[in-house]
Amino acid sequence: MDTLHSLSVDGIRIGLDDASSEICFVSHAHSDHTEAFRKNRKIIASEETFVIMGREPQAHHLSMPSLKLHPAGHMLGARQISADTEGGKFAYTGDFALHDSFTAPAAEIIKCDALMIDSTYCLPSYRFPNRASVLRQMRGFVKENEESIIVFGAYIRGKAQELVRFLNDECYLAPVVNAPAAKICSHYEKCGVKLDYVAAGTPEAEEAMRHPFVAIMPSSMVNFQFGSSLSDAYGREVKTAVATGWATVSKFPVDGAFPLSDHADFKDTMRYIYESGASKVICANSNSENAAEYLRSIGINAVAKGMARPAQTTLAEC
Repeated sequence: MDTLHSLSVDGIRIGLDDASSEICFVSHAHSDHTEAFRKNRKIIASEETFVIMGREPQAHHLSMPSLKLHPAGHMLGARQISADTEGGKFAYTGDFALHDSFTAPAAEIIKCDALMIDSTYCLPSYRFPNRASVLRQMRGFVKENEESIIVFGAYIRGKAQELVRFLNDECYLAPVVNAPAAKICSHYEKCGVKLDYVAAGTPEAEEAMRHPFVAIMPSSMVNFQFGSSLSDAYGREVKTAVATGWATVSKFPVDGAFPLSDHADFKDTMRYIYESGASKVICANSNSENAAEYLRSIGINAVAKGMARPAQTTLAEC
């Protein structure tokens, strides 16, 4: 099946978080959006995304005045893209969030005629609790277990750095992070985001781990079994946790699951759709077919652009 996901502007085809075109827009540095970097395409992205990916910035879009990049929230460097065409204005969000986070400003809602929007949480069942209340719960979890080892599971690009900053600002702690996450932390610091952390495997980390400590590890590793093994190794109680929007609908084998998401939930996705003024909505990425079906059921002109996509997206088709 054709997986091309692209926009045609001034006769140039631009992949949208897809590597099938010579020139590609990469909305942010999460691995499911960065195939274009791995295939050495010409990249349109923020400077922060280039830094996080360990690449020198490029500026292909500067010669295309009809293209603009806009803040997307989600993680450091995340951007949306808009294009002025003969048929009107087109916007693509990729992953986005309408709230400020510890490391990224909120997404801008782009006024447009056609909107291609991330639909990961675009169903009524996906509603996140108030962010401030989730942060209070997380602070309480850390405080209640201050004599224990606490391990948060997090994606190493983006969420790990968000948790580092949370622990710095809200709990006055410098967590131990594994080597891959520490490398991304160093990229964040190059972009001006101050993070206080301890890299695993260093003498500083060895000293910190002689006492109760907080660590951030890849989500796939953090569960009750991992906590038990760590407890045996250090002779101390271990508490495990995750911070993800999926905690609203899924159970995790950890002591604390906190619905702290870097995505827009259903309410904010709908807010974006209505405030954009778009006459057509294209649901992209995860959950696209279900989201498009739901939007049509409430009178919104919506189609899905999931894994199976037409060869090209132009405004005329929208």
